[in-house]
Formats: sequence, C-alpha cells, structure tokens
Amino acid sequence: MSTPSVADLPQVLDPAVVSGLAERLVTVANATQTSMSTVHDRWNVLSDPEVFHVTGAEGVPRMLDRPRDDAQSFAESLIAARNALYEAASSELPDLRSRREELASRIGSVVADYTSAEEAKAMADTTYWSTRSSGTDPDVAADAALGRSSAGTVLRKAKDALDALRDDIERLRRDIEDSEDRLASRLRGVSGGTEVYAAGGEPLRVAQTFWGFVDNAYPGAPAAASTSRTLAEQLTYELGRAAERRIDWLSTADEDAAKRWMEAHPDFVQAVAFVDPHRAGDLFADLASTSTAAPNGEWNAGPLAQLLALAPLVVGNLNGIPAPQRGMFNRSGLAQALARDDLDDETRTRLEHLRAVIEQRGDDGTRPTLLSFFLDTEGSPRANIAFGDVDNADQITTLTHGIRTDLGSLNEWARGSADLQAALTSELERTGQDKSTAVVLVMDWDSGGVLSVREIDRPDAGASRLSQTWQGLRTVNPDAQLNAGAHSLGTTMTGQALSDNPGLVSHVWFFGSAGVTPQTGDELAAQIRSGQTELFSTHADDDNIAEWGRKDWLGSAHAVDPRDIPGVERFGSNGGVVPGYGSPGGEDGESTDSHDAHNSTKDVLVGWSVGPGGAAIPRYESREQTGYLDPSAESFKHFVVGLREALETAGAH
Repeated sequence: MSTPSVADLPQVLDPAVVSGLAERLVTVANATQTSMSTVHDRWNVLSDPEVFHVTGAEGVPRMLDRPRDDAQSFAESLIAARNALYEAASSELPDLRSRREELASRIGSVVADYTSAEEAKAMADTTYWSTRSSGTDPDVAADAALGRSSAGTVLRKAKDALDALRDDIERLRRDIEDSEDRLASRLRGVSGGTEVYAAGGEPLRVAQTFWGFVDNAYPGAPAAASTSRTLAEQLTYELGRAAERRIDWLSTADEDAAKRWMEAHPDFVQAVAFVDPHRAGDLFADLASTSTAAPNGEWNAGPLAQLLALAPLVVGNLNGIPAPQRGMFNRSGLAQALARDDLDDETRTRLEHLRAVIEQRGDDGTRPTLLSFFLDTEGSPRANIAFGDVDNADQITTLTHGIRTDLGSLNEWARGSADLQAALTSELERTGQDKSTAVVLVMDWDSGGVLSVREIDRPDAGASRLSQTWQGLRTVNPDAQLNAGAHSLGTTMTGQALSDNPGLVSHVWFFGSAGVTPQTGDELAAQIRSGQTELFSTHADDDNIAEWGRKDWLGSAHAVDPRDIPGVERFGSNGGVVPGYGSPGGEDGESTDSHDAHNSTKDVLVGWSVGPGGAAIPRYESREQTGYLDPSAESFKHFVVGLREALETAGAH
C-alpha cells in the first residue's frame, strides 16, 4: 500500500501573514477615517453664512455628513475584519500548525516501522514455508511458525499506527478546511460603508453584473455599445490582449532588450496558448504582411524573422495559426533549448528524443509537426505533436495520456500515435473513402503521479490547455471533424474539456478511465442526449489500476465511471473479433492484460522453487503485456473502426 509523506500534509496559513494583513487593515481604517474627518471639518466651513450663503442651497454644507458616516462605517467594517483575522492568527492557526508539525515528525518513524515490519513479515513467511517440507526438524518448524506469528503481530500494530496516522492527517485536513471556512464566513459577514447616493441624496443601486460598456444612463449623453462578459472571460480577454501587445513589441524591440525580457519571463511562451485563436491568427497575419521569407519558407526579414531568431516559441505556441508555421517556430525553439549549457541530463535526453521523433519521416515522406513546445515552470519539457496534415485533414483526433507520463514516455506514445494515424488511413483506403485523417498527440499537460491521481487540479489545468488546442485546430480547419481519445487520468482531463466546449468535439473514446466528476458526468450526459457528442468507454477485466482513480472512499474528486453515464457506449478490450476491421468479417484483437496504454514487458510470478536449506524462492518470467492502444489490441481496433465510421456516417463537420 502507498504510504503518506510530508508532501501529503495540508498547508496551514501562516499566522504571521494573517496578522500582518490585519495590521494593514487597521492602517487603512485609520487613514480612511482620519482623511474623511479632515475633509468633513474643512467642508463645515461652508456653514458659516459669511463664507457660503445661496438661497435654495442651504443643504450644501451638510452634503458630506453622509459620506463621513459611511467612511466611519467602512472603517468599522475593516476593524471587524481585522478582529476576525487576529482571532484566527492568535488561536486556531497556531494550533493547526503545531498539529501539522507533530504529524510531520511522526511520518518518518511510522512509515519506517511499517516498511520494516512488512519486510520482516515477508521474510518470516518465506522462512515458514521453507520448513513445511517433510524432513524439517520440528523445533525449526515451530520456531519458524512462532516467528511468522510474531512478525504478523508486529505488522498489524505497524499498520494500525499507519492507519491512525492517515486518520490524523485527514482530520487535520478537515479541521483546516473548517477553520478557513469559519474565517471566510466571518469576513463575508463584514459590511459597512456600502451605500451609494446621488447628488440629490437618493440612493443608487448598481445592477451591473458584467464587464464592458453599458448604455449611458445620463440624459442627453450618447449611448455606448453594450457588451457582456463574465469575469473569467474578461480576464482571458485582457491577458490575451496583453500577450498580443508583448509579442508585437518583441517583434521590433531592440535585440538585447527582447532577450532580457524573455530571460526574465520564461513562462510567457506557455501562456500565449491562451490567446484567443482568432485573434492569434489575425496577429500572425499582420506580422506576416510586413515580413519576407526565403525560398525555403523561413522568415529572413521583418517582425517574424526577429521572432524566429529571438523568441520563436511565442509564435510556435499560439493556437489558431497554420501548423507548418508553428512547426517552423517550435523547431527553432527546440534547437535553442538544446543549445543551452544549463540543462540536466534527463531534460537533454528528453529533448533529443523529441528532436528525433519530429525528424523521422513516415511512409509518405512527411515528418510530424511540433505543434507546441515549452519548458514548464519546473523545467520539464512539454509538447504536442501532429501526425498528418491537421490544417487540411477531414478528421482530426487528439490523443492523450494518464499519470506518470511526460516526454520520458514520448517514444511509445509517438509510435502509438503514428500507428493510429497509419491504421486509420489504411482503413479509409480499404473502404474506398476519399478522406484524410490526422492525429495530434497531446503531451503539454502535467498529469502528476500517484499522490495526485484523486485530485482534479491537474486535469482542470490540462483541460484548459486542451480546450485551447481544440479551438486552435477548429479555427485553422473549421470543416474538420474533431474527435478525441484518452487514457487513464487523461479521460478525466478530456472529460473536463468536453464539458467546457459543448458541441466542439464529435466523438470521444476513453480507455481505462480514472473517472470524471459528477458535474462533468451530468454535462456529458446532456451533450449525448442532444446529439452533440458520442462517447465510448472501455475497461479491461485485467486492468486493476484504473478503478483506483474512481474510489469514492479514497476521496476521489472524479469517482464517476464514464461507462455509467447515460448514453455512453461500451466497447470491448478483453479480446475478440472486431467486426469491420481489416475486412467486412472483421479481425481478432488481443486482450488488454494491464492498465498500460502500450505494450510492456513485466516480470510475472509463475511459481516457487526450493533453495538452499529448503528456502522458498519465487520464480518470475518476463512476459509481454498488451496495452489498450497497441495495434494488436481489440480496443485499438474498435477505436480505428469507430473513427472510420464516424467520418463515414457523419462526414466532416
């Protein structure tokens, strides 16, 4: 079983930070009240008849009475907020931090005791079974049995201690959440100084719940255009515009200034993916209109030439521009990354593998397109790779992975993507369809590891990137049929993206799903009912891993099995004939006998042998196991037939 680590402990707000914020609120409250009182005192001078006396304007000297009272009320509300923060900082938070420190100090010894006990029990079991043969001295056998029993007792106690530790960690998590909720509730209950009055004294109510311009409410003023955006939409819009302006600046800035800015903002290249694809296309067209290219297609003068030389990835990672251009700029960015002298060996190896993949030509003589490329905030390389002509294909299918997968697994995923594209192309040719297809391998998201598999944060972040990838593909190739395939936690991520983009993706296949959230399940069911999306899902009987991502009792945030969503069609992965694959009669497909997406070789226990002194020795054999997406697998062949039929029956749309 997995054991907890310090990284599993929930974080506690620093009391010093909270009390510091409280002090700042006091400062603001005092400054607000003092400033308003000073203004009010000076305004009161108008009450002297010798200073201000206009018939009909007798109320003017008292106009600041209400704002003064509101300022005082506002200051009091800040003090109330300060008191709530101080109370939390002085009592609850220190206690929670002490509990966290105590748990952190326990983890090492408890885990070590459990690990030691587990190993001792395994050794005692081996010794015990080795004495079960005839001819063993009865005293030796009795000692072995006693040792096994004692080891079992120690292991049970160690496991009880481990379970108690887990319970204490979970209890701390709940108490922290409760503490934060109480603090948030107290802060939400703070009010004061919120009333707004017009010049005549009548109260005003602001009903604007969106961002943008509104019709002008003042008589005689010209009406303004009315727009409506949510906060998220407005934030995306503003960030996109800022990114556009920065790219435009980089294209003409002084070379040294551009280099300094890029060195100071290494994350910018991955953020440009969130620029609206239509605006990104317009931006690229504007830059291209004042740039010139060499006969080989590379930009050699103008803004794009400068970007290609100084900051190629800010163009290559834009969604909504032609794939060959993205490939050109990202190849340049990859070459620049490989030229760095500060890369660790692991990163350099992954980048070299990436270069090898995109340089390899297929049977048709074409190379894959590096559709996106960047090093994330932790320095890990991320990339999307297109197999086939995504700008002109009749059908585009994105394919993505699950946990513990990054560019370290690129070779098998690139081979699997190429196999899918080749098999589907062959099926289209065999059935006489004059249609083209492309596959986009999506590896630009961080799927994390075992400890994060139950959470939704990483799938959420990946879904945002995948949504932009889909939108970019649709912008450049609006007539293509857009489909998706996903494995393991990638199904969770893809499900999130589907729920955010109803009607964008036509057909989806899930392999060994780690589950989706209840809300996503409801939204996908609605899309299926409306005919916007067709969803297919499989889980092999020999896959005993995927279901752990859906365990509600383990606290999974995505415990819904997509096979149980109304309208989802199940397909086989346990071995059998796949009708319509290879011939009208179909072809046999192998059973998936692991959770892996691709074939793997694993040591399998096949028996025991007797060693020196009668000790039992396990015997293992290396056996190849079939993954969901291996070309020999039943599930892979269903996937290919499904994609072919989707294009055959629905057409490109």
